[in-house]
Amino acid sequence: MPTLPDHPSGVRRWVIFAGILPLAWWCLSLAAGALGIGYYAIGDVVSTWNITTAAGLVLLIPAAFFSVSGGFELTSPDNLRHGRWYATVGLTLTMAFYLLMLLNSVVANFGDSVRRDPSSWSPELSSLEQWAVAAPYAVFLIPTVATLTTLWRGRSKQAGSVT
Repeated sequence: MPTLPDHPSGVRRWVIFAGILPLAWWCLSLAAGALGIGYYAIGDVVSTWNITTAAGLVLLIPAAFFSVSGGFELTSPDNLRHGRWYATVGLTLTMAFYLLMLLNSVVANFGDSVRRDPSSWSPELSSLEQWAVAAPYAVFLIPTVATLTTLWRGRSKQAGSVT
């Protein structure tokens, strides 16, 4: 029977945290936008976070569902295999969203300039603002990758375990 490295409750907390982190960030950025916090300094960046994350809910809602479900399944030795796979699916979807956001900023900075739609909801960002939009997603990628690595670490050392 497969066993988790470290303490299952710690891994469980990190799986749930990493899975709901982008949704929590979106709620914070929505609140900052609604309250007008730093509007003149970073208003366009906050608006971009809100718009892109709203579009990314297609990935983030299933990611949070699988991560939380997987986290709760990890506490039961009978459901450890299912929990690990649920958590893996959730964390992978979350990482896909982060990578898409990072790729979007890289393409916006280094890609050919495309004519903007005049009726676009998203603000036009400078190069520095594009990097500011990508920065939290790059930071959030670190605990997500670390959690996924911890979840599967030691898997190759377990002789005879079946997945």
